[in-house]
Amino acid sequence: MIHNYERHGFSKKASAFWGFTIPAFNGVIIELLDGYTDYNASTEDILFNLLGSGLGAYLYLHPTLDEIIHLDWSYIPSSDFRDKVKRDFTTDYAGQMITLEVNGKGLRKLFHQTEPNPLDYLQVGLSYYSRGYSGELETIKQRVVGLTMGINFQPFFKKGSRARTFVKYYKIPYSFVGVFRDLNTNTGDVKYGNSIFNY
Repeated sequence: MIHNYERHGFSKKASAFWGFTIPAFNGVIIELLDGYTDYNASTEDILFNLLGSGLGAYLYLHPTLDEIIHLDWSYIPSSDFRDKVKRDFTTDYAGQMITLEVNGKGLRKLFHQTEPNPLDYLQVGLSYYSRGYSGELETIKQRVVGLTMGINFQPFFKKGSRARTFVKYYKIPYSFVGVFRDLNTNTGDVKYGNSIFNY
């Protein structure tokens, strides 16, 4: 969204401001309206909506940092979505995972290393997902945090291309492995692929 403002003639700072303000405002309004539904309003959702919008604007204003870190989203439709119990993929939380990523290529540039190396194709992230909190059928409640390592697909695509932007913000399922801990049971495990997304 921020880039759209700049393409329409807004300054970089104005683009960052509106790119933060409008999604943040919309997120807060949606959460407040959720307070009148079965979902209920969530202060955690409001906080993370604001943090996500704020991080996006900050990284837009600091392109060097933007090459190093970013938030991305991983998703495979849950069994409830596939069975049409849920019909909106944006609220199909049982199929989602959020990760704060650090890219190998960005780190290399930060330390003024000009020669490409295999680490350019790796990324390390702090991931979080939950299961069983949005009405999923026969799902044990889980709140899971983990340290992940996976493939950085950005170097495979031309800078500025839509494909590169897509793989920057969408963490492709089955392209990573991680050490995860369930905050509800205080148990840990190495997980990848189906152990994260198959439910």
